[in-house]
Amino acid sequence: MRERLYIGIAGGIGAMTRLLVGQLLLVSGAFPVATFTVNMVGTMLLCFLVEWARLGRRLTPLAVSVITVGFLGAFTTFSAVSLETIVLVEEGLLGIAIAYVGSSLFGGLAMAALGFSLAKKVAR
Repeated sequence: MRERLYIGIAGGIGAMTRLLVGQLLLVSGAFPVATFTVNMVGTMLLCFLVEWARLGRRLTPLAVSVITVGFLGAFTTFSAVSLETIVLVEEGLLGIAIAYVGSSLFGGLAMAALGFSLAKKVAR
């Protein structure tokens, strides 16, 4: 029960943080900068923390769940990427939609690799 409560609280904080980032990154143009940014940062943090914990560093399983499922689960969003891509296509911005999907996928993989790499370097 305690784990669920902590995850819920962390999820609320993650959602509020995502909203704040969205408000701070209001930029003109069609490319969804805010969603892209939270997903890239969230992916890197998720992979860093998972690898850090896997390497035996001082994170309890509860802390990992609270941060990854709670905070980062609410902070990042694949559903927003899907919605924003469809909207871009419907607005006739196919090139931007393709760039967004491609940069989200390959950027996410690059950020995942960065997170794992940083965790290994910091853990030494």
